[in-house]
This record gives sequence, C-alpha cells and structure tokens, in this order.
Amino acid sequence: MYDHPDNVFVAGFIGSPAMNLFDAPLSDQGVEFGGAVIPVDRSTLSETDQTTVTVGVRPEDLELAPDNQGLAVEVDLVEELGADAFIYGRRAGSDETAKPFIARVDARRPPAKGETVYFRPSPEHTHLFDAKNGQRLGD
Repeated sequence: MYDHPDNVFVAGFIGSPAMNLFDAPLSDQGVEFGGAVIPVDRSTLSETDQTTVTVGVRPEDLELAPDNQGLAVEVDLVEELGADAFIYGRRAGSDETAKPFIARVDARRPPAKGETVYFRPSPEHTHLFDAKNGQRLGD
C-alpha cells in the first residue's frame, strides 16, 4: 500500500507526512513536472483518455534540482529534525490556501523560509493516477 497505492485515496492516507498529490499535464514524453518532464512509457499513458493525471510523490522521493528544472516551491516553513529537515511550502504561483507541498531535504543545508526552490522526483518512485477516477496507472 505504501510503495504502490491502488488509488489516490490510499496514496494520500498512508504515510506521514502524506504523499504530495497534484494534477499535471501530459506530454508526448510523459508528465510535465514544473520545468522538467517525468518520462512515462506509452502503455501507461494509453491507460487514460485525460489530458492531465494526478501525480503522487512522497516527500522522501524528491530531490533539489537546478533552477527551472523541476517544480518550483515557495518555502513557508522548515522543520529541522537532526539529519533531515522537512520543508513545507506551496507550488509557486498558488495561493496561501493551497495544499502544502512537503519535501525531505538535508538538514545541514536546508532552504530558507521565503526562498523558491525546485524539486524533481525520483522517476522510479513517482505515482500516476487517472485524474477522473483516481485509479493507479501503470504497474
């Protein structure tokens, strides 16, 4: 259930902090993730007739990326926990009522509150769900 949730409900329910879930447009090569594209094989893309999918990425499966090469996140809070830190922020351009975006980062060099940072997901740990019915796409 944690590694391969069957649907959006399970993905958002299992784990703490919860999986980041958001809608993203599809392209010919995969899913647009900010300034980057997550490659997705054609058989998985053919499982939906939607132009967007719901992307799920756990906080520990994100890494900091060079500017404009991932999803831009405005940092609202940094929670330092020894060797790790969690940043809580909003996708750049979203309003303050948007669902928080959470990422685990190195506590020795955490981003500062108010900073905009870019994240890209680990492709093997990116989950895709049909935006209409919430069911998992792919394996």
